[in-house]
Amino acid sequence: MKRFITWGTLCLLMAGSAGAEQAAAPVTLEQKRTGTAPPSELTLEQALTLLDERSPWTAAERARVDVAAADRVEANILPNPSFSYGTQLLAAGVNTGSSVVHELSLEQPLLIFGQRGVRRELAERNVSAEQARVKASVAERAFAVREAFAALLTNQEELRVLQETSVDLGRVEKVVKGRASAGDSSRYDVERIEVESRALEVEVMNARASVDDASGRLAALLGIEGWHPRAQGTLRTTESLPDLPLLWESAQQRRPSLVAARARQEVARGGLDVARRDRLPVPSVAAGVMLTRNEKSTIAMVGVGLPLPLFDRNQGSIARASAEMQAEARALDAELAEARAELSRAHAVLEGRKSALVRLEQDVVERLPTMRRMAEDAYREGRGGILELLDAFRSLKDMRVLHLKQMETVKVAEASVLFAAGMDAAP
Repeated sequence: MKRFITWGTLCLLMAGSAGAEQAAAPVTLEQKRTGTAPPSELTLEQALTLLDERSPWTAAERARVDVAAADRVEANILPNPSFSYGTQLLAAGVNTGSSVVHELSLEQPLLIFGQRGVRRELAERNVSAEQARVKASVAERAFAVREAFAALLTNQEELRVLQETSVDLGRVEKVVKGRASAGDSSRYDVERIEVESRALEVEVMNARASVDDASGRLAALLGIEGWHPRAQGTLRTTESLPDLPLLWESAQQRRPSLVAARARQEVARGGLDVARRDRLPVPSVAAGVMLTRNEKSTIAMVGVGLPLPLFDRNQGSIARASAEMQAEARALDAELAEARAELSRAHAVLEGRKSALVRLEQDVVERLPTMRRMAEDAYREGRGGILELLDAFRSLKDMRVLHLKQMETVKVAEASVLFAAGMDAAP
């Protein structure tokens, strides 16, 4: 007995196949590159780990170290020997020996004055300087990640505040409509609170868009396509920072830009050592044979060559290397002055932001629950109108958002101090 597939069965199979395809999660470039998807819930430590381990930008920066490491190969290479050939042919006169003479010789320069040693040392300094530059660059990107993470966390909290305010306003809207039905309030009160509720819904939509934008900015900094992380953490500062003198001591030792500046100074000093060593002459030894044609004979030749540094004693390279070393010394002094000024500024800003936050929490935030309760009670008891109630809701909402913004500024100011002092970098 033959079985036939009906159109209904076929449609069900096609619908199931389409549903399965829609249910399958899209594979992003990050998953293809690493084999694992990044977490949807993200802490600041995880974000910094992703920057260090999985960011394409960080990988590209570190690849520059391999370029500098190629100098090690060049520093270890010996100079090439040179081969020469010459012939002597009798042109006129009496043949006193042989009319045809062939000369073959091989010459090898000898680096006997330590040229290879100083070049190897310079190559190592170049690698160290490039590593320091990469660390400074990654530290700047990490600071940007800290700022983006704080912005995402703030936008998430602001969205939560607006959603809570919308729920509270919806509850009050029911009370107003109930009073209007009972004849205790006018139709204007109902229209006014409905307009306020719709306007707050627009604010919630904008806040949700701001969260998506902040999430996308963080994902872009980490170089992960198609990812929309959600920040986990608190805007409260947890660091107990030392005094300014101790912060400056830390900055001098650990601030990546200062470490990179000292590494560049060491490279310039190594370049001067190489230039001074290159002014020494490079002797060479030669060996060869002389072959005669008519009177067949073979004559061995051995010789030594030594350049005479009468005019060119590498003065140009030495002068350039000396100028570069002086320039790097001045650049280090400038970096130190700028770092100290930046640290002082960041520390002063942090103290000011903290003081403002404490004042806001003590004089404003602690009063918000009481103000909301008083406004609602006054409206229920008929001692206040709808405008006073809505004004109280707006003020409460604005104060809560202001509190979040102030905590964000303190968080970013603390990150600025950590960056300026080099305390967010590995020692």
